[in-house]
Amino acid sequence: MTDKTRRLTLFVGTAALVAMSTGGCIYRSETEKVVPAPAPATPAAVIIQPSERVVSYPEGRWQLYGDGSVTSPHYWAWVPAGSIPPPPPPLPRAQR
Repeated sequence: MTDKTRRLTLFVGTAALVAMSTGGCIYRSETEKVVPAPAPATPAAVIIQPSERVVSYPEGRWQLYGDGSVTSPHYWAWVPAGSIPPPPPPLPRAQR
């Protein structure tokens, strides 16, 4: 064997050995992981501050009445500028 052939054989053998040792065959067993869904968050109660109960415009304002309960739900009423709003009307009775 000539010196050139020996070097080529040594180089190819070394390259193959390096490729096999670094590349290798990796086998990983993956199992399916079951993650339970988080419990649904309970809705937060909305508390409306007094300053958020009136939306003013030059022509008048929208005023929010009611406390947000089943017996007194929220509702908006238009109040023209320069007038004093009358007390809110009583709510209709809920039919059962």
